[in-house]
Amino acid sequence: MDLSTSTRIYFGLIAVLIIIKIFFLISPVTLPIAGNEGVFSPLTILILAVMGHVGLLLGRRTGFPEIWDGRISNRQRFLIPCIAGLIYGVVTVAPLLIGESNRLHPLATGSDVHVKFPLSVPYYTYGTLLLEIFLRLFCVPLLVWLISNVILRGRWQTPVFWFAACVVALYEPMPYMMEDFAGTTPFGSLYVVFKTVIDPLFISNVIGAYLFRKYGFFAPVVMRLSHYLIWHIIYGGLT
Repeated sequence: MDLSTSTRIYFGLIAVLIIIKIFFLISPVTLPIAGNEGVFSPLTILILAVMGHVGLLLGRRTGFPEIWDGRISNRQRFLIPCIAGLIYGVVTVAPLLIGESNRLHPLATGSDVHVKFPLSVPYYTYGTLLLEIFLRLFCVPLLVWLISNVILRGRWQTPVFWFAACVVALYEPMPYMMEDFAGTTPFGSLYVVFKTVIDPLFISNVIGAYLFRKYGFFAPVVMRLSHYLIWHIIYGGLT
């Protein structure tokens, strides 16, 4: 079977996950978020590999570029997302540098959500690939395909994409939202939603989906890696 360049690249990314998994068997890492043990299991990698491949196929039916699309320049594929990620990293770190307190992740196992260098490099590389394959490569095309292609019979693909991008963008802020929803009033719940959708975490996920739509899968991967470089590896891993 003659695999496309994009498919070969995709399976190469899965191979990176497997290599990092093996590395952490040799050099165990203390996980900063509760429940993350399962993300390194062979079953998780297998399920993720299947989901991502399904997303790759659905993306071709819903107008997403190939992972290595000849119409997209390396400037678009790598440089623009890198700049976006670095800016997001600065936005994340800057308030902490001027003395603002950092809100601890609701599922954090301790007072620090960062893995220390040098284990931070493979850890956040793994996290980047896992999240982007699941959220961007699988979930977004799946929603676009189900709603636009199947239910709406090929109509309204662009509005459906933005709807899918916003729905998927709620995944990472969700633990914070659930914590804020506890014991709040209906009006308070509306405020929680409003606060979430103007937060950089939600906005960055929407931007990641846009970059995926515009420039292919490498774009959101590079954006997240650049953000993690500033936030987790330099700020969190070296301080």
